[in-house]
Amino acid sequence: MAYNVLDGTVDYSTTQHPELVDAHANQEIKGTKIIVGDLLAKDGRAIVPPAITELEGRVKKGIITYQGETTAKAEINLTFDGQNLRTKHLIANSLQGSAEKLTNLPANQFVGKIDAQFLKLGPGLKDVRGKIQVDVGPGLTTATKGVEVSLSPKSGLSIKDNRVSIDLKNCLNVDIEGQNLSDDDIVMVHDTSRGEVRNTSLGNLYAAYINTKVPHCAGPLNSIQLKGSGGFEGSRELTYDPGAKVLNVDGTIVADALIVSGRTKFESYVTQNIKTVRDSTYEVAEQDYTLLCDTAVTPVSVMLPPACNYKGRIVIIKKINKDKFKLHSHTLTVKVEEGEIDFRKSVEMKTTYATLTIQSDGEKWWIIGKTGS
Repeated sequence: MAYNVLDGTVDYSTTQHPELVDAHANQEIKGTKIIVGDLLAKDGRAIVPPAITELEGRVKKGIITYQGETTAKAEINLTFDGQNLRTKHLIANSLQGSAEKLTNLPANQFVGKIDAQFLKLGPGLKDVRGKIQVDVGPGLTTATKGVEVSLSPKSGLSIKDNRVSIDLKNCLNVDIEGQNLSDDDIVMVHDTSRGEVRNTSLGNLYAAYINTKVPHCAGPLNSIQLKGSGGFEGSRELTYDPGAKVLNVDGTIVADALIVSGRTKFESYVTQNIKTVRDSTYEVAEQDYTLLCDTAVTPVSVMLPPACNYKGRIVIIKKINKDKFKLHSHTLTVKVEEGEIDFRKSVEMKTTYATLTIQSDGEKWWIIGKTGS
């Protein structure tokens, strides 16, 4: 077999080079070749030069895309293996067929409504005729606003600030139809040590807690109760017999005033306040009863309190002289600003050891006893 080597510019005109028609000769053609007329294959069909002369990329199963002029490219992100078409992004006016294998689809990109049967529903949701519905459990209900707690009437609960709260007014009164509290009735308490709410009976609440906290009576029978350092205290020296209506005080009574509506019986002595006065001027005090006015050195003037403020009060005034060897002493004067003493504003006492007893009737002082002058 022979080879024809042609170089340079070759004119493929068969009229000028009939030897080129030899189909059995192998030829190596170099340089620029100008073909005038048709280029025929062995079977006589015309050979048309290809439109794509350059192919970029070496991607297996890559779909070829036109790049312009005579260049094409096998795309790395667009492949087809006979069953699956793979690419990163797909923009289409419409798609037909099943989409059951599509994943990671953003719900906000769908146009139109999605039937509930095609959604994966979590706990508490269910598909009802293509719509998502809350699958409520015990104690819950649905309304136009959403899921609500189903509260029983008069259950002691209510909704406040969108929260379930204890409502003590939203329950029946315990004393309806003549009933009332009993030891077996139940109350709720928060057990702080356990950090949870528990229940107990009223009987246990009283016996185990209230009874240990309230003060209890002390002392013997009929003891009058007194406040002590840790609770009540009682004494057998202070008792009251309700049967005999007798108050027994084995001690001392100190009072600003004593009013007795019935008779008064003293089985022992009665003492009154007695006081010596040596000042030239003295005003009778609240506690004064007997005044010994010493006039040995200077005259003494005693001012009585207003009779209107001391109805029934008795005051005893005696003129004394501490120097028993001195026969004469100064004058003692008893006087009052409001009202009178009998019918005078003052009474003078000149005789040593003279005594004046006076009493108020609420308007004036009256002399009810007198010795000396």
